[in-house]
Amino acid sequence: MVVMLSKMLALTLVATLTLGGCASLQNPNNIDSQSSAAKTPATSPDIAEPPAANLEPEILYGLLVAELAGHHNRYDILLGNYLSAAKKTGDPGVAERATQVAVSLKAHKAALAAAELWHHSAPDSARAKQVLAGQLVINQNLNQAIELLEELLASNGEASFETLTANSQMLNPAQRNDLILQLDRLLKLYPNNTQILLSQSILLQLNGRSDEALHHANRLHKAQPGPRSLSLKAKLNHQLGRTEQALSLLKASLDDHPKSRPLRVLYAQMLVDAKQLLKAQQQFATLLQQHPHDHQLKLTLALLNLENNNTEAGNKLLQELTEAPRMADEAHYHLGQSAQKQNQRAQAIHHYQQVRDGARMLPAYHQLGTLLLQRDKDQQDQLSALHKAFTDGRLSNAKQSKSLYVIEAELITERNHIKAALGLLNQALEQFPNDINLLYTRAMTTEKTNDLVAMENDLRAILSQQPDNAMVLNALGYTLADRTTRYEEALTLIKRAKELKPDDPAITDSLGWTQFRLGNYQQAIELLEQAMTEYPDHEVAAHLGEALWVTGQQQRARDVWIEALQQTPDSIILKRVINRLSPELQKPDLK
Repeated sequence: MVVMLSKMLALTLVATLTLGGCASLQNPNNIDSQSSAAKTPATSPDIAEPPAANLEPEILYGLLVAELAGHHNRYDILLGNYLSAAKKTGDPGVAERATQVAVSLKAHKAALAAAELWHHSAPDSARAKQVLAGQLVINQNLNQAIELLEELLASNGEASFETLTANSQMLNPAQRNDLILQLDRLLKLYPNNTQILLSQSILLQLNGRSDEALHHANRLHKAQPGPRSLSLKAKLNHQLGRTEQALSLLKASLDDHPKSRPLRVLYAQMLVDAKQLLKAQQQFATLLQQHPHDHQLKLTLALLNLENNNTEAGNKLLQELTEAPRMADEAHYHLGQSAQKQNQRAQAIHHYQQVRDGARMLPAYHQLGTLLLQRDKDQQDQLSALHKAFTDGRLSNAKQSKSLYVIEAELITERNHIKAALGLLNQALEQFPNDINLLYTRAMTTEKTNDLVAMENDLRAILSQQPDNAMVLNALGYTLADRTTRYEEALTLIKRAKELKPDDPAITDSLGWTQFRLGNYQQAIELLEQAMTEYPDHEVAAHLGEALWVTGQQQRARDVWIEALQQTPDSIILKRVINRLSPELQKPDLK
């Protein structure tokens, strides 16, 4: 039987496979310990060889299976087996390993359970107490966390409070205030403890108590002068509006700590915030000299050069980054932007086409499509070039296919090639049936052909999948109110959208327009005025003006329309309502 493996063989296999399992624990995702899906983690944990002394063969076999599972990205089995073994054995080494795995996977409840097992099995371990305190903070058991940290302070005078500040952003202000009170008490006992002073300063800063935070930062700097306390003092001065003082502090600090990367990065970033871009460029140039292989620094310096109109230097740095696989997409995107700014259309098109992945791919293809449709060719040639470029993009990055279909369709719809756009979207939906974004895009495109039945069918198809999609409820409700006489049905849809997104001014506008269509003019005006205040849009202005007009407030209506036209002079919606209701306002540009 498998469980009859000799103890020595089991030990050897577990020790060997631990190395493979460790390699598989890269990039941990936030997964639950009960998840059965194999997910790839996001950061590499600190892994120790799993303990094996005095463990039964069945337990060893379970740990062997766990490590094999980790090697094959089945982190649910890896974590589950270690937690089970820790509970059964009470072995501190197994519990420590279970905690390490759970923490690396950001499985917070499992990490807390494992850390509690570790602390229970090794009550004198300072590391177990420290890790448990951190997990208690994450799970918002703050008093217990403070108790453990206080035990550490009392026993050896050392405790890391970084877990408090590292996870304090997930706490609400009242919880942070509770921690601040606890730390005030500890500071009376340990007035020069730099860990407590640092944590207290950060907590006060997060709660908007910057003056008090700066007081503690000054105490920290007095107790332990160095880059960390200087950075904190500079940030707090900046937050208090004393930016020049913060910049002077950082500049002087760099004289004493010229190799401190955190100080120089903070100084450079603060110079950017202060719009002192040439000085910021100089600091990033120094950083790049100190860290010549840091691609992110090179990218930042390149962009600052471009911003400062040092186009040649900026482009040179970006061109170098195109040779770095992880930076190539970003570099080509910005080279495309640079070329487009200089009206070098062919070069811009070339660079945008090289963006094959990452956050810049979709913006790059939007710019690429815009440029292709501006080229001096007949419309069919433009559409063919556009379709070929986007087809190539879909072939090179299948995961972005749906989004590229949407962008391509929207680009050609903007140029009134409605038939071509619908053909493309039909093709896309054959490939990706019932995709919500494609259905919505087709619905909005179909609306331009006045085929309201087809539009409604697509929107209803989305609602069958997502009945609480506020955007779709609003779109369908508004269309029914604006283009049909199904006002009560429209009102039901838009009221539901309003419940889901009560602060969305577009939905408020739709609700106001529906009340107008129902003849509830006063209610309509109140809603439309609210929408106009929150979002002064030309379409809202057209609706509000019309509601005012029919209630006898013609001059107010004209004022609303004229002001909106000043902001959006090409608005067809405004021109139509003005031409229909107040032709005396007509000007040549209103026809």
